[in-house]
Amino acid sequence: MPRTDIQLLGDNALPKPRWTIQQWFLRTKLYLIALVVTIAYLFVGRLNSRDRVWAQINLPLSAASVLVLCLSAAESYIFVRRIRQHNQEMAAARAREIKLQQHLAYQRQTILSQLTSSLIDRLDTSHVPQEVLEKIRQLFEADLVAMWITQPGDPRRFLLRGVLGLNAHSADQLQAAPWSLPEFEDPQEEPQQYITSRAQEQLSPALTTFAERERISVSVLTPIIRRHEQAGLIGVFYREPITVSPPLAAEMKVLANVIASALQAEELYRDLVQAQKSESIGSLTSGIAHDFNNVLAAILACASYVKQHTPPSDPNYRYLEATESSAHRGAALTKQLLAFARREGPRQSVLNPNDTIELTLQLLERSFDKSILFQRRLDPDIRLIEMDPSQFEQIILNMAVNARDAMPDGGIFTVSTYNTRFTPKTASPPGVTLPDGDYVVLGFSDTGHGIDEATQRRIFEPFFTTKRPGKGTGLGLSLVMSIVKAANGAIRVESAPGKGTLFEVYLPITIKPLPAVQATAETKLHRGTECILIAEDEDIIREMAQMALEGEGYKVIAAPDGAAALARYRRDWPTIALVIADMVMPHMSGPELLSKIKEINPNPRVIVSSGHSHELEGQRMLQHGCLAYLQKPYSTNALISLVRRVLDSGL
Repeated sequence: MPRTDIQLLGDNALPKPRWTIQQWFLRTKLYLIALVVTIAYLFVGRLNSRDRVWAQINLPLSAASVLVLCLSAAESYIFVRRIRQHNQEMAAARAREIKLQQHLAYQRQTILSQLTSSLIDRLDTSHVPQEVLEKIRQLFEADLVAMWITQPGDPRRFLLRGVLGLNAHSADQLQAAPWSLPEFEDPQEEPQQYITSRAQEQLSPALTTFAERERISVSVLTPIIRRHEQAGLIGVFYREPITVSPPLAAEMKVLANVIASALQAEELYRDLVQAQKSESIGSLTSGIAHDFNNVLAAILACASYVKQHTPPSDPNYRYLEATESSAHRGAALTKQLLAFARREGPRQSVLNPNDTIELTLQLLERSFDKSILFQRRLDPDIRLIEMDPSQFEQIILNMAVNARDAMPDGGIFTVSTYNTRFTPKTASPPGVTLPDGDYVVLGFSDTGHGIDEATQRRIFEPFFTTKRPGKGTGLGLSLVMSIVKAANGAIRVESAPGKGTLFEVYLPITIKPLPAVQATAETKLHRGTECILIAEDEDIIREMAQMALEGEGYKVIAAPDGAAALARYRRDWPTIALVIADMVMPHMSGPELLSKIKEINPNPRVIVSSGHSHELEGQRMLQHGCLAYLQKPYSTNALISLVRRVLDSGL
């Protein structure tokens, strides 16, 4: 598309009339008519005169005056004809120019539309296709086009992602160009478009060297703004002096916004992939925890069985107790993993913040690097709060992970709790707007690199992160904010570069009491004689459960999978008093087995067992007719106690 400046002709720019043969012929014809009229005028005057002298004619006007009048009339007619013809030519010229302008505008809109499609569909921040740069150069009729993306962590340093039209040197020399321009030096201020020519002074050294090598006369640097921060730079360069009109500069800003949208779309897609990966990891964690619970269940069942048949005076008794204790610790660990991985609605409960913080920090201390020290400053008189325990753990987890990432070389992570009260006479902390009342404050502080003011304004935005790609999703603090807001609380941030960060979470207290803890004292269990069907695919768990129940007098039928259990139940169901079924088994799962059993016996007694979370699986099974849920790993005492309780319930 050739470079064309289109301007409509104004009234002061009319083209000078040009004499044509037709116009000269018309003028000669009119002059002859004027001469004939003059002669006729003289002849009429002669005929009407009685003076015998030919020269003496009495006329109101002289012949010369008549000739002048006729010639003036002829010239007036010619002038009017020329003006009318000129206006017609001007109208036709305007129509042609408007049509040409509309055609060029359509071409530019088509190119911009093609650019938008190409950028949205194929833009990769690591490389911009040459055809995209070619369309940009064609759109702006430029000699050289380049595109940069800001370096992560340094919004004033730009990494080259595409260039077209270089003459003197390779693109490697522009790979990391520090454009030291005033418009781009303050990352807290939104940069503006930068238009400069070679004649102007005070250019940056990098831009001056680049312009000299490429013989650039005019440079237009347009920032790519995404979420009110600079994400890159698009450069359009001309080797011939031109005037960048406001419409052209506006088109460059539109293109920069299109590129920003493409970068945003790519970032959202990457974040979606990361979120899906996190969801997959959560599902994988749940599956691993289930399998690990089966392993712990086998260990605990064996240890419990041997312990029951070992007198306390035996030297090996304490090792059996240690094995049981270790299995219970492992079960508690997997329970926390399942709580972190589960995806369900919040379940409000009253809890003591100190207890939950202590349990969560014990888990984190095992997984964090030893260079990070944990400090606790917990108020022993802390008030109670009401919220979902897993969401409370999520707050602690995200705060701890952010503190760890802020201290790559190690440091101190401090968690504190204290009570506070807001009244009309007491001023709220900066940034905290809450109704008057009593609150629990959770403090999370680190000795990391700190956060500047510009970043503090955006840290709670979804998908906003200052970490490198693959190191964070930008969802942690936004999730914490949504949890705290749902609990009618607030978060305050206090930080500065190089001085660490303090997060304070304000949560309203509750006057409800802690739920009563069920007594765990062992009671003498009644022996039984009923027939029990056990469906369990883990051999050790099935054998230990069978031995424990048979030791209490029960008759036990063991099945290695759901299909075998269904076959035995179909044959012996009148004599089977209770079914203990695992949730996950080959050939037929626990829910399928329960459905088939209810077709045979509408009111069966069923206990379901699983290594998954009780909230996720057990509640569903209890709603479908199961009488109890047995969480793996379990001890033989827990098994026998639950069996007896269900059999004696009368259901």
